[in-house]
Amino acid sequence: MPGLAQVMAAVQGKKKALLTGAFFIACLLAPAVHADVCQLAEKGERVSSRVVIDGDTLELSDQRRVRLIGIDTPEIGRRGEPSQPFAQAARKRLEQLVRQPGLRLHVGRQPKDHYGRTLAHLYGPDGQNIEAQLLSEGLGFALAVPPNSALIDCHLAAEGLARQAKLGLWQDSPVQKASQIKSGGFALVGGQVVSANEAGGYLWLELDGPVVLRIAQDERRLFPAGAPGSWKGRRLEARGWVIDRRGQRHLKSGHKPFMLPLRHPSMLELQ
Repeated sequence: MPGLAQVMAAVQGKKKALLTGAFFIACLLAPAVHADVCQLAEKGERVSSRVVIDGDTLELSDQRRVRLIGIDTPEIGRRGEPSQPFAQAARKRLEQLVRQPGLRLHVGRQPKDHYGRTLAHLYGPDGQNIEAQLLSEGLGFALAVPPNSALIDCHLAAEGLARQAKLGLWQDSPVQKASQIKSGGFALVGGQVVSANEAGGYLWLELDGPVVLRIAQDERRLFPAGAPGSWKGRRLEARGWVIDRRGQRHLKSGHKPFMLPLRHPSMLELQ
């Protein structure tokens, strides 16, 4: 089974042969990515959808609420709050993708989250991975949270199609500078490492803004090699859920108010 590098090389080659139009790029190339790296060995459980909650969550006809693995879509506004850009588009597209009979569900190695939702991959009647379809259209961000990381190559390749073609969320760069982070929540953060230290069983990477990245020592081996000090001065792009630590009693004076835990190497790109 080819890895991400081979998939993206094939994507680049096919892209040059296309005529014009970002929409056609996504539509023509996505099936090739899906066929190469998006299949699981198991056949999966046949299910049907009852209602779609948002772009990455749905309720099945058996009343299980499913949170799709490997993708984070924009938040739909609740209690009078506005929806994030493309949140409604992601929900409508998921509604279209799960409308037909013949869906297949693959529950993850970690079967549930702390909300009690089933964590799973979903496949359409045509055998294509639904998370990858949404990602290839620019309607979400790829994200691996161990141990549910089996399809990360698939999801990164699908996201890469949308990013190259500037579809959906990638029409304007969603990457925020570290200095611009002002709240918690999912984010893509770009910045420069100003210090790298090991303390309390973690590697801490302080960025040029109010953000620190945290990598657990037992997961450090998964990330780029080299002494932490060698990362100082390097630029990077990180993704994940930013935690707002303001008001927490254990936050010491001088510590960054926002912390982004990194648990998988796909959440960090050193530049």
